[in-house]
Amino acid sequence: MITDMSAAKHTGHVLPVITDIIPGETPEITKLSEIELGLLQTQILWLLSRKSAHGYELMKTLTVLRGARMTQGTLYPTMQRLEELGLAEREALHDRKIIYHVTDKGKQVMNETCLAFVKTFYGIFHDYACNRCDHYIHSKEEKK
Repeated sequence: MITDMSAAKHTGHVLPVITDIIPGETPEITKLSEIELGLLQTQILWLLSRKSAHGYELMKTLTVLRGARMTQGTLYPTMQRLEELGLAEREALHDRKIIYHVTDKGKQVMNETCLAFVKTFYGIFHDYACNRCDHYIHSKEEKK
């Protein structure tokens, strides 16, 4: 897979983007789990799998989750890419609001991506969390 890192030059964020492998031909994607979804894309799919939302709501939630301000310039190009891949879709409401939904394909990709993520980082999370818990438990016991 080829990724386009030009977005990093302008935004400081690296969002993997599938580009043409053969100029003028779109690559056939037979297994979407092979797509390296970035953390932001995975978080958006996860949020949308729990509840459909409009852009402003996604920006607010992602700002809290990520601990950094989410901007329109980051969110909407990412949403457009998820739509192009068939992982999310938009619904225009009568009051001109746009609500985003995860598609069945998006749920499948999100589940596969999260499973791969957990398999990859389980040991790190386990060691980090258990060491933190052990430290916390022992420090509380010492204070008694």
